[in-house]
Amino acid sequence: METGNHSEKSDSASPQKTTVDKTRRHDLDALRAGAMLLGICLHAMMAYSGIAWIVIDNQQNHAFKLVIEFIHGFRMPLFFLVSGFFTAMLACRQGSGGMLKNRAARILIPFVISVVIIIPLDKVVGFFAVSSNASHPQAPLFKAILQGDSSQVLHLLEKGPKALLEEPENRMRFTPLNWAVLCESEPITKLLLERGANPMVSNRNGYNSLYIAALLGRADLLKLLIENGGDPFLATGSSKSAWTAAHQPYDETRMIVFISKGKFPEDMMVLENGKQTVIEFLKGLSMEQYKTPSPPDQTSPPKSIESIPSWMQWYFDWLSSDQIVVNIAGQKINLLQDPSLDHLWFLWSLWWLCVIHYIMDCLRGPIGPASIDKTNLIYPGLMVAFGLTCCMQSWMNLDYSPKLLNFPVGPDFSPGLIPKPHVFLYYAVFFFFGSWYFGLGDNECFLGRHWRWALPVAMLVLFPLVLA
Repeated sequence: METGNHSEKSDSASPQKTTVDKTRRHDLDALRAGAMLLGICLHAMMAYSGIAWIVIDNQQNHAFKLVIEFIHGFRMPLFFLVSGFFTAMLACRQGSGGMLKNRAARILIPFVISVVIIIPLDKVVGFFAVSSNASHPQAPLFKAILQGDSSQVLHLLEKGPKALLEEPENRMRFTPLNWAVLCESEPITKLLLERGANPMVSNRNGYNSLYIAALLGRADLLKLLIENGGDPFLATGSSKSAWTAAHQPYDETRMIVFISKGKFPEDMMVLENGKQTVIEFLKGLSMEQYKTPSPPDQTSPPKSIESIPSWMQWYFDWLSSDQIVVNIAGQKINLLQDPSLDHLWFLWSLWWLCVIHYIMDCLRGPIGPASIDKTNLIYPGLMVAFGLTCCMQSWMNLDYSPKLLNFPVGPDFSPGLIPKPHVFLYYAVFFFFGSWYFGLGDNECFLGRHWRWALPVAMLVLFPLVLA
């Protein structure tokens, strides 16, 4: 997001350049650097916050989670706003074609190189991190379940508080019963059910104990859960049930088991045969309950989207489906939901915003800073930007089946090869506000002159209100 070199040559392939004040905006440089440093702080705190992360420390502090949510609420929008400002500056100094060439060199090429080099390395490190974290639970109860030590499990339950029976672990938010089924321990599963464990409680991904049993092809555990009040056809908030788990594709089954347990299934042939047994068992139950070999369509969107307009419901149903799936190198990739780009998502979105900016410049010409004072337009512009931001923010946290966790504050995460439309439009508001702000020629920083009181109000008043 550099301002680029200040070539004076005309770009014949793009709209004409505009004369620009060459004054360096050191305040925006400092703002951008501060946001970058906050990114380091944010990712360093993740392991200690209780948020699902590739590495999770056994010492957690809720204060870190609050700080992370506060930073996430403004950091990336700020990046896009500053980038929009400098993109408009480049278009005026070098012409729109020069701007696009500069952005290709500074954004697109590093993005492509990182996709080839950084992401594979990140996946390898992630593989070992997930394997270590998932296969070595920190909580004593979960350790005992993993070791199959029924007597220690009973001792911990009798010694600990009653809530321990349903208290989830930090990483995937599995309950003890979820974990016992995942570890395929029938004695401990029976023990937990006898003490009143709820088989319908699900983890952060929407996997309940019945879903896990069906996914592993353990018809015996599934029957045990059903006998103790479990419903194999009732979908969770993420539209997951024992029926859908039994029909989970081969590759997805392997990956879910690995991420959940820290290792791949030992014998996929046995597992797949077990899933066929589960399907036949569930068909029999379905005939008894619904008079049909397959239950009603398993869609159960959360209550959070029941009150929104039907066209918005359609959008989030589409977003949570597998309609945009392609086969790449033998793997099925959901172009919207799969985290194909990981931390590089913002470069990809930023590049496409620069392309849109270029097209707009070609249609109307780049807009240079005003020759007359237009700072009186800042507040009306802020009101429009605020309204658009609120509009797009109302779409956040309604994606009820994300492959990665979304934060409760700020924008959703969109690491797919195709940006989620509502997230892309959200960042577009900030990017094009930055571009518009450059056109005002506010070299005296009229916009940010009240930061000394605005920042404390945002931190101490607005942020607590958002959390509430």
